[in-house]
Amino acid sequence: MAVDAKAMTLILVSVLFIALGQVFWKLGANQTGPVSFSDGNFISGLIKTVSNVWFLLGCVMLLASSVLWVFVLGMVDLSFAFPFQALAYALIFFFSIFLFKEPITVLKIVGTLLIILGVLASSKG
Repeated sequence: MAVDAKAMTLILVSVLFIALGQVFWKLGANQTGPVSFSDGNFISGLIKTVSNVWFLLGCVMLLASSVLWVFVLGMVDLSFAFPFQALAYALIFFFSIFLFKEPITVLKIVGTLLIILGVLASSKG
């Protein structure tokens, strides 16, 4: 299957939505705190988490990503499209640094660059 600009746009938007979904879930988890498995508050903690607006927005983003992905799969080969989902990791790396002030390590940088290079290599092959 040939890959056109529309298919590439849908692939990249789908990947962005995956990353945003994870960011929104993290924002929700930061607001609600951890769900405890060891005490009797598991159900109430779970309800608090899944009813959080950030959690719900994350679900919307991941659902939208899935819908776009179905369109993508009708347009291009799976073996071409699927490696691009790894770019969500690279986006998460940047979101984690700038939004959540998570630490940057050499190994994270190297790993992210290898993922990006791997996606580029697989898209050419």
